[in-house]
Amino acid sequence: MVVGRAAARSPATMRKKTPGPSQLMELFLAVAGELGFASDRDVGALADVGPENVANWRSGTVREFKNQKFRAAVDNLTAQLRALRVQAGRLEKSGVGHLHPLEIEEGSSPLDLQRQFRDRVGYDYLGHRFLYFEPQGALAWENLIKSGYEQDRWLVGVDEAAESWLNLAREGAGHSRGPIANALGLGRRDRPRGLDVISLGVGDGSKEVRIFRRLLRAEKEARLHLAWLTYAPVDVSIPLVLEAARAGREVLLDDQGEEAVTRAVLPFCADFEEGPLDFTRRLRTATEVTSDGLRLVLILGNVLGNLRDEEMFVRQKLSRVVRPGDMLWIEVGLRPDSIEADPLYGLTIKSDREETAAEASRRLLLEGPYRRWAAATGRDAPNLDSRVWVREDDDSARIPGSCNFCHDLIIKDERRVVTMLYSRRYKVDLLAAWWEGQGYAVEGIHRVKDSKGRVRVAHLLLRRR
Repeated sequence: MVVGRAAARSPATMRKKTPGPSQLMELFLAVAGELGFASDRDVGALADVGPENVANWRSGTVREFKNQKFRAAVDNLTAQLRALRVQAGRLEKSGVGHLHPLEIEEGSSPLDLQRQFRDRVGYDYLGHRFLYFEPQGALAWENLIKSGYEQDRWLVGVDEAAESWLNLAREGAGHSRGPIANALGLGRRDRPRGLDVISLGVGDGSKEVRIFRRLLRAEKEARLHLAWLTYAPVDVSIPLVLEAARAGREVLLDDQGEEAVTRAVLPFCADFEEGPLDFTRRLRTATEVTSDGLRLVLILGNVLGNLRDEEMFVRQKLSRVVRPGDMLWIEVGLRPDSIEADPLYGLTIKSDREETAAEASRRLLLEGPYRRWAAATGRDAPNLDSRVWVREDDDSARIPGSCNFCHDLIIKDERRVVTMLYSRRYKVDLLAAWWEGQGYAVEGIHRVKDSKGRVRVAHLLLRRR
């Protein structure tokens, strides 16, 4: 009798094929791998087992956990993911205790900036970022804002602009009247987009708090939640950026609901004017999965007018933060019809009168970086003075209609002058036309009056084409 070929391969003599890992084990191994657990020993530690067990999971010999090991795997993975949430700035109902997470971009630490100051102090321009990166400078800046600067009026102006630009009232084609609300999809019934709010030169974050309150109010009115909301305050001053992050975290925590898990605060100590802008890679809109989100970039408090060169900044730096379709919110100081009517003009005139508290804070702010550098290098106390003077139609005021209140530090012992701060004023219509030429559409303009009824500040909402 001839035995067929098939009969020669009886089940008793055939080798069993390995089925491969089960879906549960494949999921566990994939998550462990993404968390950085690569070796069998490390993966096994997540479930309190030895490396030989992991080999059986990978082969499919073992296709499910025992109850005790499953519980250990869940607890250990949960602990790992919870740590990542805290690191990513996600808001927890219980908060993160008294810890304040902060990421410092390379080249932007206090020591880095002190070295940069040392290398540049012999030149004729230093710039605004050296004024408040140290705690003493941050305190002087806060005192300046609080003493006679009419900060209460400017906060009201931010609130008014936010209310207008988040208006949910319907216009033609079902669009929301407020351009930010419309861009986010808060006026539609489908799920709104996610939002990254990036504030460059955030200061203490008091204006950003007003914007968030209006945004959360718009969410409630629309009965919709953004897909996510991330707040990224950016500044070279660690004291100020931590204060801004704390204030933002508080207002977002006050409104926690089911969607709170989608909210995060990511503070960055970074130089947005000259730095590498690596912090942008940490934003949710920088990831492939959430690329449909919107970025709202804030440059408030006339920070634009403090930059050395606005056009170079827009082309070389801002273009890497604001993508086509994203929105840019700028607050600027306005140039009065008569330059003598500007409050800063009085500082250009030397007189024997006693200086005010605001003027003293401004002078100490200007002198502080040099005095601290001199003390750190063992030099004698320097003989300093300061001056403010008007520049226009030169390299410091290139945008049509603008003028520059240039703040100089006079180093008497060395018989030289170094510029510490530019503070420009703009004609809002000419500034809007300039932004159009840079590839931005003007979505809104809101003017703000001071306590005497004079229009002093303007907010511009722009969308990059």
